[in-house]
Amino acid sequence: MYMAIAVELVPTREKRDDYKVWYLEIDTQGRVVGIGVKSKKELIASLFENYRQTGTSSWRAFKKGEEHSSPIEVYDFISQNIFENTHFGDLPTIAEFQDTISALQMNFELQAIA
Repeated sequence: MYMAIAVELVPTREKRDDYKVWYLEIDTQGRVVGIGVKSKKELIASLFENYRQTGTSSWRAFKKGEEHSSPIEVYDFISQNIFENTHFGDLPTIAEFQDTISALQMNFELQAIA
């Protein structure tokens, strides 16, 4: 399973629908086994691959202000709410997610490399 945890936005307003999603890869026991970044295009391709292989989405998102994660589905990409920073909801930015990690006093830092 993959859990979308943060969004990296393109600085220009014209490319509002162009973003990268930071995610955790979680094994069947619920342990984090990896962290990665996918563009919106790569995320959609991954969703289609999940549907082809299993018939369901293996993607979830932990959105701002929510207490529970929710599934990310292909139909979420039909449009984008003007008040949300991704097509499937409002994710924390990398800085906001780093603030959460820092508040938990973890020695872990997220940075965009490229």
